[in-house]
Amino acid sequence: MTKKKANFLKLSVEEMGTKLSVLAKQKEVIKVWEKGEDAFVYRVTDYTVMKLPDSSNYFLTLFSEGKESDDALIGKRVLINFSIKDSDYFSDGVVAADDVNKTLHIQLSRTFYRTEKRGNERLLTFPHHQVYAYFKVLTEKEESNVIELKRDEDRNYIDYKVKKKQELKERLKQKISDVEDLIGFRALDISRSGIAFIINEDESKYFAEDNKYSFYILFDGDIFVVKGADLVYKVNYVGGPQGTKRFKVGLNFTPVEKLTKHITDILSKDNDKGTTKEEFEDLVEE
Repeated sequence: MTKKKANFLKLSVEEMGTKLSVLAKQKEVIKVWEKGEDAFVYRVTDYTVMKLPDSSNYFLTLFSEGKESDDALIGKRVLINFSIKDSDYFSDGVVAADDVNKTLHIQLSRTFYRTEKRGNERLLTFPHHQVYAYFKVLTEKEESNVIELKRDEDRNYIDYKVKKKQELKERLKQKISDVEDLIGFRALDISRSGIAFIINEDESKYFAEDNKYSFYILFDGDIFVVKGADLVYKVNYVGGPQGTKRFKVGLNFTPVEKLTKHITDILSKDNDKGTTKEEFEDLVEE
């Protein structure tokens, strides 16, 4: 299948003024790299405009939180990338050192490019990430439009060792008092507004179109709360042990800000090695 290419919208540096100011005010992350090389990660600490009689120059001041090789970038033309809300922004510039303040400056190009993030991009979580959706176990009959589940035995941690099981329960207990009443399904993939996982035939009756679902997401040890999710699909899933019937379930939910950021950060790191970054490199060489 041919991958969809990014649609780059050309912008002037003047049009970017407000966004660059926000970038500095919020000390946001920016990625800096030479074509064909890995990106260095900095934070933007200032945005300044130097007005001249006939023109203006635009600068970002950067601060490194890590061990970036600043000396390797000084005097170089570099490419840059940062994200604001649902858009990625790209440009280029020349790096200079501020020896007094021990920071770097980038004198920005007058041209920027914006591209929308690629739809509601999904992160494949299995097997590289430990992501679970945890639902409350049904202990008594209640009239409610929020679904709860019941199981005969605790299989929340079926693919965890005993030590890992205890570590996860301790993390959950920090925010959830009734952790023993939760049942977990390991996620196959997740996006800013959706999650998919596998259930068995007994559990399938609890997932119906008319129900609403509230649950916890445990994402590599971090916990997020989702409320009011809807069932999008429930389809047969091939490969159950000993011929048992299984289903793949997909739920949609209103994006949770911290969860969205967590997913976006992971996807952005993956993109460093792939498509959008390389497409921009090709664009600036045209």
